[in-house]
Amino acid sequence: MKVIHIVEAFAGGVFNSIRLLINNINNCEYIIIHGKRDKTPSNIQKYFPENVKLIRWRHALREINPIKDSLALYELISLLKKYKNEVDIIHLHSSKAGFLGRLGARLLGLQDKVIYNPRGAAFLRCDISNKKKAFYMMLEKLGAQFGGLVVACSKSESIAFNNIGINAIFINNGYNCNNHSDSLKNFNKKITSKTIIGTIGRITHQKNPQLFNQIAQHFNNIEFLWIGDGELKNLLTSKNITITGWLSQQELSALLSTTVDIYLSTSLWEGLPVAVLQAMCYKKPLILHNCVGNRDLVVNEYNGYLFETLEEAINVINKLLSNKRLISLFGLNSYELFLREFSIKHTAKQYKQLYEKLCSKN
Repeated sequence: MKVIHIVEAFAGGVFNSIRLLINNINNCEYIIIHGKRDKTPSNIQKYFPENVKLIRWRHALREINPIKDSLALYELISLLKKYKNEVDIIHLHSSKAGFLGRLGARLLGLQDKVIYNPRGAAFLRCDISNKKKAFYMMLEKLGAQFGGLVVACSKSESIAFNNIGINAIFINNGYNCNNHSDSLKNFNKKITSKTIIGTIGRITHQKNPQLFNQIAQHFNNIEFLWIGDGELKNLLTSKNITITGWLSQQELSALLSTTVDIYLSTSLWEGLPVAVLQAMCYKKPLILHNCVGNRDLVVNEYNGYLFETLEEAINVINKLLSNKRLISLFGLNSYELFLREFSIKHTAKQYKQLYEKLCSKN
């Protein structure tokens, strides 16, 4: 089976999801047509088996630009033409690749071989005007007319698509809990009397650093960690917040395993966040803002809490602080929930079955 992955946003959680998927579905031949972003690893090939062919999509850009997007479409069609008679699956990731990829596949008569993963749809963004949201919805509806199967990476993302009239199924993002276990052998549990609450991600509007800062200001006796960096780090002014900057996977694993007690997400929207899956691997209770993607990862009072407002966040943190036994119990429950629904083996199995189903139809 020959599978072509097409992605413009080849960095961060999208990069990791594609890498894990390819490394866990055997007996396929892979080609990745990819764009490049600031956080795209410099030596991509080392993350994939040697038989994975990487092709740079040079004209692909994040921003909408009619001229450059036309060039990107022409380039993509030229690349797909080479494999028209041998490709079995065309797997598209994120909005830009999703739109141009479905249009290109339609023009080549390959629309029945297309799977599209939105991975955080643009119309769910909270940092844009309603007019712009409507524009992105229109693009998604137009893209759906080109054909292909929309596969959301969480149940709540699929519901968002169905609510605007686009048929979508979902297969949860997956993660490999055993992927970094060897890197933790030399780390010991940090002993501290203070509870440490952490989060992972780029410090941008999507992650809502202002709310994270407001929560931290309320708890003088707790340390807060923001693992990452970004253009809005100036909003994290509370004296009990430490910004670590970007860390290696070994350093990140060490902090999650030995230092962080509770995982907090103040995100305004997500697809299904890999960072939270990592926290679940390390048996952390979750306190997550109730948004698309986040709400799929918490069962209230089982492995943590969802919250809507600053006051609700403060209240549920106090619940955990007043009963430290819940921190351990909810953490174990996070891990069990992960194993049931978010293991990469479970995700890869579902995608393999979907690939085979599409191949049999075609």
